[in-house]
Amino acid sequence: MAQVLVKLYTTLRLRLGKAQVWVEARTAADAVKRIAEQGGPETAKALYGDGQVVRNEFLLALDSDILDRQALDQVAIKEGSVLHIFPPISGG
Repeated sequence: MAQVLVKLYTTLRLRLGKAQVWVEARTAADAVKRIAEQGGPETAKALYGDGQVVRNEFLLALDSDILDRQALDQVAIKEGSVLHIFPPISGG
């Protein structure tokens, strides 16, 4: 497994009380799962829609590459990678 830095913004930052977290993961799906576990059931509910697919509102980027939420289990993590989990966009 590789160490990946997960950067959290607004919603997830508030839920976990941290702006970034180091986790061990093999894939991007593993990294997101670790964040959901650390944040507890409410964080998991906020992150995941039906099944184990990250909600459409979130945008994920690994080392500046935008990821397909449907294929996170196919995205291998390299040691020292940075995964950004951008929150739902809101505005007015």
